[in-house]
Amino acid sequence: MNPLPLTKTKMKRMKPTIKIILILIANFTFYNGIAQTPNGTTSNPNDKWNLMPAFSDEFNASNIDWSKWSKTQNLPNTKAWKWNNDTNVTITSFKSQSAAQITIRQNANNIPANNTYFNSGCLQTIQQLPKNFVGYVEAKIHGSDINASQAADLDKRRGVCPSFWLYSKFFDSKPIGETVYAEIDVVELQQFDYDVNAPAGIEKQDLIDDAESNLHLVKKASFGRDWFRPKQAKARDNQLNKYNLGFDPTQNWHTYGCEITPTKLYFYVDGIRVGKVLNNTNWSDNPMYVIASLGLRVPFVSFLGNVFNAINPETNSRAQKSLSEMPTSMYVDYIRVWKKDGTDNNNGGNNNVSVTPNPANNFVTITAPSKSKITITSITSGQTVKRGKANKSNELRLRVSDLDSGLYNIKVDNQGEITNLKLAIN
Repeated sequence: MNPLPLTKTKMKRMKPTIKIILILIANFTFYNGIAQTPNGTTSNPNDKWNLMPAFSDEFNASNIDWSKWSKTQNLPNTKAWKWNNDTNVTITSFKSQSAAQITIRQNANNIPANNTYFNSGCLQTIQQLPKNFVGYVEAKIHGSDINASQAADLDKRRGVCPSFWLYSKFFDSKPIGETVYAEIDVVELQQFDYDVNAPAGIEKQDLIDDAESNLHLVKKASFGRDWFRPKQAKARDNQLNKYNLGFDPTQNWHTYGCEITPTKLYFYVDGIRVGKVLNNTNWSDNPMYVIASLGLRVPFVSFLGNVFNAINPETNSRAQKSLSEMPTSMYVDYIRVWKKDGTDNNNGGNNNVSVTPNPANNFVTITAPSKSKITITSITSGQTVKRGKANKSNELRLRVSDLDSGLYNIKVDNQGEITNLKLAIN
């Protein structure tokens, strides 16, 4: 495929090389100054960790860095609400911290959008952690404080779920028995879940101080997608991980983390290991996004057919009693992702993807698996400026002398496995 035609000439451009260098130096200095290790003691105290800037953010700037977080593309499919990051994800100051504020709100005048009545926000990485990732993910979160005076009993405090999680795309072309979809819930807060199949002696009803760090899985079967959900009988022993926090997550900041090893998954709250240690049998098979989001729960949704469904809050008397708490927000002080030192993890995506030279002046050579779809997008304008495909020699050579000086994102799509690289043009 030929590159997109461009009209700007090189003579019309200025080359702010010094500016780019200063940005890169500032970036390095910024990340070098934050915590270089996870909060608490991991499974091997002797492990060393390397922060991954493409997946980490302190949210100390005046605006969200949309070159790192996806505003509209590749966001999770939801049936009970819609995403609107333009309105619902902002930087604010909250309880002495500069933080990302993620808000969920009722649609204006309750006008439905594709039969949904609420819109929310999420912070999802543009890049994906590579399959077989070995490392640690952590977020510092303040829950969403709901207290609906007109609602009854448990409904006074519930209705939303602040979450920090990892998930993959669906790889439906995989052979039977392999992992089509994988999800690691680092933490789900404020669900007030009711577990009808809880064993004798286990409380069925969760309260405000209960949390879950569950696993979800889809395998390829002869009939299509075979779901393994944490509360199903076939999955609960290996995928359900419920525990009591010992505090109300809506009243203060707390850290939530997950250590991912080749064989085990460990979960942490405020640096202390919680719940069960789960076996990592399938959860490193696909590349995964890192995401923090605010979703709906009862009484604003119903759960039918293994999915949350929308409820009209103006006609449902139970939901209507909790509408006084909308809009409501969760807050994220930081998201940090480390790779374990000595592993083969790169900054996200396929290890066989690279670009040289970088920074560049005239031409670049992008190395990627044959037939990978490649796009180059300006980080400044968001405009796609080049497109192409890797040839049989696993390369694509593109002229970049006609591009303005600045930073660009290279997206490599190898049959659904996405890798993103940064490119500097001098």
